[in-house]
Amino acid sequence: MATLQVLRHAQAQSFAARDHDRALTDDGTASARAVGRMLAVTGVPDRVLVSTSRRTRQTLDEAMRAGGWRADVVPVDVLYGGGPTDVLEALAAEAGDHASVLLVGHEPWCSGLVGMLTGAQVRMSAASLATLQVGPGWDALDPGWCSLTSFIPAWIADRLEPTARR
Repeated sequence: MATLQVLRHAQAQSFAARDHDRALTDDGTASARAVGRMLAVTGVPDRVLVSTSRRTRQTLDEAMRAGGWRADVVPVDVLYGGGPTDVLEALAAEAGDHASVLLVGHEPWCSGLVGMLTGAQVRMSAASLATLQVGPGWDALDPGWCSLTSFIPAWIADRLEPTARR
């Protein structure tokens, strides 16, 4: 069975000259670090597909740095403006033979993708992390083969990591 993790970027500035260039806030940086430390304990992905936006790349960089982990990282343009179906196509093209993949992206596709694959109604607020079991592999990305195994909103990660804001 494969594992798919979906991470919405952490809290970002509300405005930049271009939406693509919005940076993380201080709270967003702290949340990204907390998620990274949590992933270091619960399971580090083999491959990461990340949106090309500044805030998603910063979320991933902070998470990896704080958690002390590494993964094969692939920036994917369609993760910035695409919908759940576009994301699925990118995942099918890029997952390869990796046992676990982390997608780092945006709303509304984060919630939409989790809902489409599992039937679960989740609201992916900033720095939320959903983990799905995909079986028997990446070629079975449909509701009949996927289940939501955990959903961790940012506020839980922050509480699990009380020093994250210091």
